[in-house]
Amino acid sequence: MARDRTVAYDDDSDDIAPDALSLLRRDHRLAEELFAEFLRAAPQQLDPLARRICKMLHVHAQIEEELFYPAVSRALTQPDQALIESAQREHEQAKELIVRIESMTSENPRFGDEIAELSQLVAQHVAEEEQELFLKVSATSLDLTALGIALAERRDTLLDVLGLHGDDEEGAANQ
Repeated sequence: MARDRTVAYDDDSDDIAPDALSLLRRDHRLAEELFAEFLRAAPQQLDPLARRICKMLHVHAQIEEELFYPAVSRALTQPDQALIESAQREHEQAKELIVRIESMTSENPRFGDEIAELSQLVAQHVAEEEQELFLKVSATSLDLTALGIALAERRDTLLDVLGLHGDDEEGAANQ
């Protein structure tokens, strides 16, 4: 099965849905880009950028938890289930940080530290997913194209609900 091929998923648009792993890697690069942008941002940009980071991470975590992890869990052997459990624990930690960040402004002396902690947690999570979990998933018979389409559709819905779709596409195009 060709894992890097893309297929159209919406007859009404020219959008292309990558396979599941490509879509998630794209989200990972976007998160890295947003954290780097935060470090370069002017003080008046910090609050809106932090909110965007939190919303984008929420969407990413939600599509993984709703669709990716359950499908992967069914496809992996029992010894590899620990990778899913670890990823889910990291999501819980990230969600706790996101709640704290969303409850404060850049005026709070802990704001920058909380963003830095979230950035570090996300970087660690991304490395583990891409270097361990994605390799295991690639070795399964899971239909990554179909899963990618489902992830893309759910992601688009969530981005639209949060009013982020255009920003996300612009950010990804700049990578």
